[in-house]
Amino acid sequence: MKRIPLILLCSMFMRTAYSQVIKIDNGIAINSLKGDKFDLFSGKVASYSGLVGLEYFERKWFYLSSEIGYLKLGGKENGTVDGVSTRDEQTWNYGHINTSFRARVVNRKTEFYLGAGPYANLLLGSGAFDKAQYDGYSAERVNWGLKGELGITQDINRIRIGLNGSYLIPLSATVKSQYTTMHLRSPAFYVSLGYRLK
Repeated sequence: MKRIPLILLCSMFMRTAYSQVIKIDNGIAINSLKGDKFDLFSGKVASYSGLVGLEYFERKWFYLSSEIGYLKLGGKENGTVDGVSTRDEQTWNYGHINTSFRARVVNRKTEFYLGAGPYANLLLGSGAFDKAQYDGYSAERVNWGLKGELGITQDINRIRIGLNGSYLIPLSATVKSQYTTMHLRSPAFYVSLGYRLK
C-alpha cells in the first residue's frame, strides 16, 4: 500500500520532460467522514487545498494530468458521545498526489474534459484525535482511492485558465479504531492557472 504514493510521485517527475502544461490549482475541499458501523464526524468541513501539476502526453481526444499538493481532511461531530452533546471538529493535514486520464472535447480554444485516476493522501504529522474522549481512534498514515473530475479550460495564447470539480472515492480507510472504520467524503472545486510549454 505504501508503494502507491511513491509510484505516483516518481511517475509524475519522470514525465516532466514530456509535459505540455504546468499548472497551479487553488480551491476549496469540503470534507466529512462516513463510518462503516456508525457515523462520527460526518458533518462537513470546508478548507483550502492547493496543488501544482503537469498535463502531458496530449492527444486529440485525451491526455494525462498529474498533481501534488496539500489537502486537509476531517469532519464535524454534532451529536452525542456517552450522552454528552458534542460540537467537535477534527482535521488532519495531508500531502496529496494524483494522476488522471482525461478524455476531452475541444472547441477552438475551449476544452471540456472528464477524468478519472488514482490518488493517495499522506498524513503530515500525528493522526491522533484532539480530544481524549476519542482515544482509540487514529487517522491512517496513508489513504488512497480513485479521483473523478470534470472541468473546463480556456487557452489564451500560452496561458491556460480553468475550473475543475472533483470527488475522491476512497478505497482504503481514513480512520480506524476497534469500534468502526471511517472513510473520506471529499468533493472539491478548483480554479486553475497554467502555462503551455509546447
